[in-house]
Amino acid sequence: MKSIIYKAGIKVDFIKEGKDTNNEYCEFRCSINPSSRTPMSHYHQGYDETVFGEKGIVRWTVNGKKTDIGPGEKLFIPSGAIHMFENKSNETVEFLCRTIPGNAFGPEYFEDIAVVLNADGIPDFKKLQDIMRHHGLIPVLGFKRRLIFAIIGLIRKIKS
Repeated sequence: MKSIIYKAGIKVDFIKEGKDTNNEYCEFRCSINPSSRTPMSHYHQGYDETVFGEKGIVRWTVNGKKTDIGPGEKLFIPSGAIHMFENKSNETVEFLCRTIPGNAFGPEYFEDIAVVLNADGIPDFKKLQDIMRHHGLIPVLGFKRRLIFAIIGLIRKIKS
């Protein structure tokens, strides 16, 4: 099993890659520390995702609607649905993700973004967005997020 760990408090364990399921699906488990979240809202091009709650409560926002998913519950996220997750609790939460088809997504995405997110200093959000697009995840940034990323970009330029 491949494990990818982010210093921001997220761990991803790949259970089955597309190559293990004749590209029918891939499965991975996410462990999310308190106050951690996806770096940015996004949607998937060409694949669906189903999330299965396993431990604790994870807040998902899909197309603007907030839904808390706990153990034994599931959430279907169709291709093209803008979504993100966050752990608003004081405990580590876990959920299982299944993406269909299995060849649309894999551990390479998580490994690529780990390089950006685990680097010292402020993450390069432009590079993160490029990696997301390369793997079929399309970042969606609201005004507030764009402003924050612009300020971070300016700080990066000033420091370099």
